[in-house]
Amino acid sequence: MRPRYERPRDLTNEQRVAARMKERGIELRKLPISYRLDFAMFRNNKLRGFAETKARNNRFRSYPTLMISLGKVMAARQLAEISDTRSVLLVKFLDEIVWCDFATPFEVAMGGRWDRGDDDDVEPVAHYPIEAFKIV
Repeated sequence: MRPRYERPRDLTNEQRVAARMKERGIELRKLPISYRLDFAMFRNNKLRGFAETKARNNRFRSYPTLMISLGKVMAARQLAEISDTRSVLLVKFLDEIVWCDFATPFEVAMGGRWDRGDDDDVEPVAHYPIEAFKIV
């Protein structure tokens, strides 16, 4: 079984994103790990879709793309299709919280993390154009 790299700081970032979404009328409810995404999204107690949250230690427009596991994208698109809703990527940068629909076109490359010594951290990844993200 793979190690989990989620840290207390990650959970704090999730809570910050959830609070911002709640200000916008969207309630984020934590999903079991088996769903591969972090949250189900509700408005007025009705399921509106699913969300994955990420935090980056740079400013929003520092890079031309945002990279995320292709496996995560596949899970997000499958949840959206099966539930006839949408799946979004919510990202907390140092200066903004932004979102992008997982249905947005992207480019695929090999990428990931090399700093943890975990061979499974290098995989096919999706590069979403930073212009596709909207500020929450």
